[in-house]
Parts: sequence; C-alpha cells; structure tokens
Amino acid sequence: MPTYSHSKLGCYEQCGLKYKYQYIEKIETEVENTIEAFMGGLVHEALEKLYSEFKVAHLLTVQELVDIYHSFWDAQWTDNIIIVKQNVSKEQYRALGERFIRDYYARYYPFNQAKTVALETQNMVPLNEMYMIHVRIDRLALTHDGVFEIHDYKTSNTLPKQDAMDRDRQLAIYAYGVKHMYPDAKDIKLIWHYLAFDTEMVSTRSDEELEQLRMDVLRQIAVIEATSDFKANVSKLCDWCEFKRICPQWKHLYPAQEIEAKVSKQEGVGLVRKFVEYSDIVRRNQEELESVRAQILEYARQQGVQTVFGADHKVRIATYPKLSFPKRDDERKDAFYTLLKKIGLWDSLAVPDTYELAKMLNNNEIHEELAKLLNQFIETEETTRVTLSKHDGSKNDN
Repeated sequence: MPTYSHSKLGCYEQCGLKYKYQYIEKIETEVENTIEAFMGGLVHEALEKLYSEFKVAHLLTVQELVDIYHSFWDAQWTDNIIIVKQNVSKEQYRALGERFIRDYYARYYPFNQAKTVALETQNMVPLNEMYMIHVRIDRLALTHDGVFEIHDYKTSNTLPKQDAMDRDRQLAIYAYGVKHMYPDAKDIKLIWHYLAFDTEMVSTRSDEELEQLRMDVLRQIAVIEATSDFKANVSKLCDWCEFKRICPQWKHLYPAQEIEAKVSKQEGVGLVRKFVEYSDIVRRNQEELESVRAQILEYARQQGVQTVFGADHKVRIATYPKLSFPKRDDERKDAFYTLLKKIGLWDSLAVPDTYELAKMLNNNEIHEELAKLLNQFIETEETTRVTLSKHDGSKNDN
C-alpha cells in the first residue's frame, strides 16, 4: 500500500521536479549537512535520551544530559558539516545547543506533567483502503486527565504566529494518526517547543478539521499521481536543493565549473605522472651509482690503490672501522651506561634522544604541563614528506 508523509507532500508542493528526482527516480545525491541541522538533530537525540531514561524511572541530572549532548557532538562531528554564517563559530553553535537543553530542563523539571507514551514514532496509519500516512512524532505523551500531547522540538531562530500554528499540517496529520491508534482519544494537543525562545506554541484540531485534513491529503495524493509532467518551480529554496546540479533550470551554471575541475584534476594527474617518472629515474640512477661504486671498490682492491683517477675527477677510498654499541633494546645497555659513568665519560657523551623526544611530544605522550616547560627550548618548523604508492583507481581509495 503506497505511503505518503507530510515531507513527501511538501516536496511536491515545493517543486514537482524535485519530487520526481527524489521519490520517483530516487536519484541518490550527497546531501550537505549544515551545522544548524546537525546541532538541532543532536538536541533532539539528547531530549529523546532524557525521556527514554525517565520512562524506566531514571531521571538524568541536567549536567548528565548536557554531557550526553556533548558526547553525541564529539562522536558525530565531521569536517564536511557546513557553517554558512561565517561570523558564528562551531563552538558557538555547540554552546547554543547546550543552552537549549538547559533552558528546557529548567522549564519542565521534574518532567511529571505527563507520561511519555512513545518517542520518535514510526507508525503507518491508513488514510483509506488505498493509502497510508507516515506518523513520526518526537514525543507522544498522555496527561493525568487523559489528554494526548504531540510534542515537536524546534531549534529555529524564528517564532511563528499563532495562526500559522493553527494551519500547520504536519502535527495535524500526527493528530489524525493518534486518533486512529487510540480511538478513545478525545482531546489532543499539538505542542511545538521553540527552544531558542524557551517558548511553547499550542494548537488543537476538532474531529471535523481532522476529517477535512484527511480529504485534503487524499486530494493532494490524487493530484500527484495524476501528474505526468513534473515541472520545476524556481524559488529561493533552489539554493538548498540537492538536485540543483542536474535541474534544467540551473545546470547551465555547472559545465564551466566542471570543466575547470576536470582541467585541475588532469593537471594533478600530470604532476603525479612526472613524480613517478623522476622517482624511477632517481631509483635507477641510485642503483647504477651503487653498482659503479662496488666496481670502483673492487678495482681499487685489485690494483692496491686508494685513489682512482678519471679525466678530471678522482675518487678516494678510505676504510674505517665501524663500531657498534648496545642499542635501546640490548640487554647489555644498562651495564654499558654504568661503565661510561664509572670511567667519567658519561657527561661528555650522553645527549638526549631528541628524535624520540619529538615523537613523544607529537603523539601527546608527555603531560601538557611538562610539555610547556620543554617548549622554551624547542624551535618549531614544518617539514613535509611526499610518499609515492599505487592505488586501484576506485573512488574510495584515499
């Protein structure tokens, strides 16, 4: 049985072509995640955690709830999340989400206003014998006097007027769903929590209004299913559409950019090719150099000479004894160090293993306060290493 939802209906109302791409052709795209959506999603998750714990008689403290929110943030943050407002930092958004949670907690503590019936519902409710509607409620609660409450959390920075709430379709669809799931339900409140304003907006719907809503939704579905030509609707919302690159109204903007990107990519391919060629030349030359070096040493040994003359250069051969001493993992190391101290050579020879020290500092293996003391003796500069390796050509090869 076909299933619709408020967001699916809204997509068609926004743009017929977007509806076609998303719900009929089901084109997969990379959806950009903004920091506003990211923060709002984590606030939802934290409040869901609050009520899920409360359902099993465990009331989280406000600090525990805030810590959970921050743990969600740390676990889910990626550098692909877009911050559109350049004057607002990542940490400011993070602190804003914390304020939403603290304000909500202070307003509704000790959370005994109503009993939570369900969280993040995923019910499919029939509109008639042919179609279903998706009911996804943030929190469904039941008050002590038998009133069902549909709670929805909003992190928007705009506060709507009451008449907009009284015309809202989303929570009204959910109210229709509650009526179906709980036929004895008499009173249902629609409650929006506008967390940025520490304010709740409330509305209700009569049985007659819910029946009218059902008929309106079915009419809208009939229009959608009778549509064969899904036309694009150009509006301000196009800037946030994930299908803009392929939309005939906008895709003319992209070929030049894609050509430029292709040229840039080919330039990179060419540079890597040159790097491979020169690396091969260096490797071959190094191998040849070592071969010639070995031949010179053999020639000098056979001739009993220490200098071999060329047309305008000469090669000198000198042989020195190579001395090896106990290394870090040698069991004789401690006895060796003790002897050096005993014969008075330790102070002259002992130097810190600065390579190992640098590695420990870079890996944060030294306590922060001790690292600060060492910083006065450290000069920092950046070094870059270029490493060549093969790849299999797949998109996931990084």
